[in-house]
Amino acid sequence: MSARGLFVAAFLLCAVGPASGQTSSEKSNLWGALGFTADGSWATAWKKPSKAEAESSVAVACAKFGRGRCEIVSFNGEYCAALATYIGSHSRRRYKLSFSGGGTSVPEAQSAAMEYCKKDSRTRGCQLRTTVCGDGR
Repeated sequence: MSARGLFVAAFLLCAVGPASGQTSSEKSNLWGALGFTADGSWATAWKKPSKAEAESSVAVACAKFGRGRCEIVSFNGEYCAALATYIGSHSRRRYKLSFSGGGTSVPEAQSAAMEYCKKDSRTRGCQLRTTVCGDGR
C-alpha cells in the first residue's frame, strides 16, 4: 500500500480498573471491535460473546464498504476504542489517515485517538469519527 494509503497508530489500552456499573469479570466476558479503512469508514460491534465473533462482525461490515483494506482492533468489555481521521494534503501530497486509540472510558479512548492523529506530522485538523466500548456503554 502506498504512503498515502492506510496509516494506523497503535491501539493502546491503559491498565486501569473497570468503570462502575458492571463488575470486571462481567465486562471481560464481553467483546467489542472496531473495523476501519484509511478514509475513516468504520464498523463497530459490542457485547459479543467472543473476540472472534466481534472481529468477524466488523470485518464483514467493513469489507462491504469496498474502500480498501480494513484494520480491526478488538478489546474486551472493560475497554473502549475510538477512531480519528485526517483527510487532506501535506507537502503537496494527499493523505487519508485513520488512527485508533483506547482506554477504559469513552473520553480516554477519544483523547488517545485524537492525540495519535495530532502527533502525525502529516495531519492538521483531525476529526473524531466514532467510539465503541466492549460492554456497550
